[in-house]
Amino acid sequence: IFLQSSFDFKLLATLLGTLLSLLYFIQKQRLEEMKLFREIFAECNERYDRMNEGLNAIMDGPDNQPLKPTEYMLLIDYFNLCGEEFLYYAQGYIFPSVWRAWHNGMKFFIRNPRIAAVWKPQKKTKSYYCLPL
Repeated sequence: IFLQSSFDFKLLATLLGTLLSLLYFIQKQRLEEMKLFREIFAECNERYDRMNEGLNAIMDGPDNQPLKPTEYMLLIDYFNLCGEEFLYYAQGYIFPSVWRAWHNGMKFFIRNPRIAAVWKPQKKTKSYYCLPL
């Protein structure tokens, strides 16, 4: 009887230790994923914040006014940011609710004729990770 209870205790201790190690690993993995998400989220928002004023100026310009070279390059930078954001989402690094918010903002800008005129030929190049706009 003593041998059997000693064996049961060792088995129980081993199983409990394995379970605790697994839980620790899962928690550590989730924390690392959250940290990565926060870094990506912060960087993308910071980049967008630097473009926001220029994007709004393009939106406010007359539809028939051609873009300045700086405005065109700003749009290319914006499309690159959007493509990266979509890639992060597609790879599972961005939460679906965050992607929906970002995607809604992208669709808002793309509806502008001046921006759409740049986006349409760019989309054909497939340079933006198949960004769905």
